[in-house]
Amino acid sequence: MGITAGGMIILLALSGGLPEINWLGDEGVLGSAAAAALGNTVYADVSPQAALQNPAMSSRLPEGFSAGFTGSVALDIEKRTRRVYDSFGGVVGESEHSFNQNFHPLPGGVAMAWTQGSLALAAGWRASSTFGYEYSRVMNDGDYVEVAEEMLDVSGMLNDFGFSAAWTQWESVSFGAGGSFVTGTRSSSHRIAYVDPTVTDLDTEVDTDISGIVARASAVVDLGRVSVSAGIEQPVGWKAEIASVETDLTLPLTARAGLRYLPGNHLMSLFVADFWWSGTSSVEIDDVDAAMRNSWGFGAGVENTLPGNTIGRVGFEYDSSPLAGALNRMTFTTGLGWAVDDYSLDAAVSFSPIRWDQYQVDGLPSFTLGDTLVVESSRTEFTLGLAKAF
Repeated sequence: MGITAGGMIILLALSGGLPEINWLGDEGVLGSAAAAALGNTVYADVSPQAALQNPAMSSRLPEGFSAGFTGSVALDIEKRTRRVYDSFGGVVGESEHSFNQNFHPLPGGVAMAWTQGSLALAAGWRASSTFGYEYSRVMNDGDYVEVAEEMLDVSGMLNDFGFSAAWTQWESVSFGAGGSFVTGTRSSSHRIAYVDPTVTDLDTEVDTDISGIVARASAVVDLGRVSVSAGIEQPVGWKAEIASVETDLTLPLTARAGLRYLPGNHLMSLFVADFWWSGTSSVEIDDVDAAMRNSWGFGAGVENTLPGNTIGRVGFEYDSSPLAGALNRMTFTTGLGWAVDDYSLDAAVSFSPIRWDQYQVDGLPSFTLGDTLVVESSRTEFTLGLAKAF
């Protein structure tokens, strides 16, 4: 997850019991579709979109103008089962608490870069984080008689308007700096409709406006077959506003590194790797410690050129959770790419499963104190990208 997602911790009180991804937001497609197929290795990606995240990488783009576009769709499946206990406290089985399946179109981003000699510039828009969660279940009493229907809908997006500049000091070393203005809204609607007309329905809607700035700096060393990049990014002036009440968010610095290796074989193989670390234990909400832990993650992938000039890709990503180890997430990725003249068309598919236990969490969706829920969820995402060099 990106550092911009750290600000979403303010929503914990509103969404207790939901998967972590709905507290912090789901990181968008920050680089090209090719990087998405290679374990989401954005910091090792050479594309106009990734140059906004890694400013120095714009110096590795082709001379002249280049542009890139990405977009994706995701299928989310979530199953919650309740453990059934006997009078002695032993587990005798499980019953389904809820099952939800949602299909979400996700915006990606569009960016343009210009490289001339030792100077390179890039600018564009990306959906840095998105919110998309729909939940519903029938609520029964002890005799399995329907008493109400519960519905929860979470939506929204954080828009990242970024700019970066890079210059090559020596032939093999480039430096870059840039920043982004991030703004967006997270909307949450929670409703419980009771069968009994004498009972008042619950209907709550909350809109949260979020804004802030992210400053970035990086460097790239190109040694021919191997190139290494490293950099930092720091959020500044982040705020969340709910019902005209403004809250200051203190978000941490994140360090990133990327590696590209071309072995020079007949398959024209490319190996990439990406690593990040964030001091999320320092996150504060109005100067109050958010009780998080430091987080980190990595991605890696390989691509080979197949017969017919088709490029095959496969990758893996692992992200640790700043909240709990049970919420650490693995993502498996794959994809294909095609290059025709100055155009590049890329497609990627990723699958991310997660399973965690929910113990006595008071919040949304409804939870009976003392119960234990087992939550199994997965996200299957398809990403398409188009790039062109002018």
